[in-house]
Amino acid sequence: MATFTKQKTAKIISILFIPQTFTIFVIPFLAFKYELLSSQRWAAIIIALTFGFILQIFTYFYIIKKKNIRSFDETNSAERTIPYLAQIILYVTGLFLLLYFDVTYLIIVFWFTYIVNCFVLVLINYKWKISSHSIGVAQNFALFVFLSNPVYWILIPIVLVISLARIELKVHDKYQIIGGLALGFILTYWQLYILL
Repeated sequence: MATFTKQKTAKIISILFIPQTFTIFVIPFLAFKYELLSSQRWAAIIIALTFGFILQIFTYFYIIKKKNIRSFDETNSAERTIPYLAQIILYVTGLFLLLYFDVTYLIIVFWFTYIVNCFVLVLINYKWKISSHSIGVAQNFALFVFLSNPVYWILIPIVLVISLARIELKVHDKYQIIGGLALGFILTYWQLYILL
């Protein structure tokens, strides 16, 4: 019974903290904090919700319905490529819209890290099933560390909870988790440092 409860809890955590979930909190946070014009603020938020979350979730459901992947956990490394490529297309579309609406440069650069990180994830995925959950949370952690914003303290327990959940579900081992955290943080911080 205890194992079933742990598995169920880990599954809920994994669903709640998919990488796209951070988009619907972080981009609005950046928009309200750094965007001066209301029209650009709402453009950034709507683009983030649409291309960083809603369409990505619908895409996953569509791919599952077409039986191209068996589950959201994508236990087979090869099953992960199509969803990741779809993510990249949606992120690139979102980037062009963010540029069109001339939102603040910080949001554009951070959105660009989604594209680069996802592209690197696709490349690594051919050889190793690195954790996209870990990359996602570490990417946002890196942003707040870069900005010296204490929000990153909130992300520390979230990092631990996500990591333990993914290991409990046996979707990833500890090396894939640590690799994802390291890659997500270093790659994002480096891009922010270079581009800002």
